[in-house]
Amino acid sequence: MNDLLGLELDFWEYTKILWEVITFEIFIKFMIVYFFIIWIAILVWVIKDINNRTSSILLQIVSILIVLLLTPFGVFIYLLIRPGKTLFEKYYEEIEENLDMISEFVEDKTKDLEGRHHCLQCETPISQDFKFCPNCKVNLKIECRSCKKEIIDGWKICPYCGEKQKKKQKKSEK
Repeated sequence: MNDLLGLELDFWEYTKILWEVITFEIFIKFMIVYFFIIWIAILVWVIKDINNRTSSILLQIVSILIVLLLTPFGVFIYLLIRPGKTLFEKYYEEIEENLDMISEFVEDKTKDLEGRHHCLQCETPISQDFKFCPNCKVNLKIECRSCKKEIIDGWKICPYCGEKQKKKQKKSEK
């Protein structure tokens, strides 16, 4: 227990001696060293940050010089003039915009294809309500063998009664 008290007394004695040794000159030197350490840390941060935000060498040099020459106020000026987004953020936004454009394009194309049919004989694009192909003049609609409703030639079954239909052959198969 006495050893512990002895250490406490030694600690307070050492701090008292240290307090007596520290002069105003040492305090000023410490503050100057501290200022330079902070200044270098800010400069390193600005160099890394501006490299992530722009590829313009001129803007990079100007930003570094502002912080280098006008510290500590140069940091605030830098924060005002630096680009708002990093190159990666701009890149990802561009990718998202391109993906949106591609998805719109695909949607438009699928909508076009959904309403489009082809003649089984000549592969000409036709409308679903056509009775004859405007190109090869083939009859596109037939009558179901069972329920006698009009259906598209080439369907495997009648959508109304479910009766199997005979398969129409293309010209290339004949």
